[in-house]
Amino acid sequence: MNYFGHAAVATWSGPAEPGVTLGAMLPDFFGMCGAQIEAADEATVAGGIALHHATDAAFHRLPAVTGLMRELDEDLGRAGCARGPRRAVSHIGVELLLDGVLVDDPGYRAAYLAGIAHQPALRWRDADGGPRFAALLDRLRARGVPDDLRQPDAVAARVQRVLADRPRLAPAPGELGAIRDALAAFQPRIAVAAETIVRALRAALAESPPDQV
Repeated sequence: MNYFGHAAVATWSGPAEPGVTLGAMLPDFFGMCGAQIEAADEATVAGGIALHHATDAAFHRLPAVTGLMRELDEDLGRAGCARGPRRAVSHIGVELLLDGVLVDDPGYRAAYLAGIAHQPALRWRDADGGPRFAALLDRLRARGVPDDLRQPDAVAARVQRVLADRPRLAPAPGELGAIRDALAAFQPRIAVAAETIVRALRAALAESPPDQV
């Protein structure tokens, strides 16, 4: 799941504390801004981080998810995309398209906004980690709920940005049109599968909950 999906998961055990919701998104946010922490000094934030890792572990084992990623990979292969880019796009694309379904839920939207409004107590490994993270939070707060995830073109643009600095995974310019078309064609598959994925993920997390939440 991507960061909005992690905010959604944070609501499943009842009204989520903003610290838990933010913590559940933090590993994705750190990847986005290139920052690393030594520790989170709030129990709720630390619990959210633990929830993030438990969610990712369960999510990537779900047959519904792995099947969708394999299907999108095959679609991209038929469209002429190289192996590295199509594997990366199939992984990230499924996650972002799923977030684009979850973003319609009013409870998830409210939890996300409360999460990014929270100011966490974090200890950083590098001196500029805090400022980079603060700048990212400012951008996210100004943008609000990421409603652009409903739009396959916007998802394709996000995927391109994520992969741009990874030479083995970055799509070639000639592949971008095929990626946009494949994501647009695949969006209805994600919409149909979303309820099954959510139900299966909730069951998996209930069976193996994280250590701290």
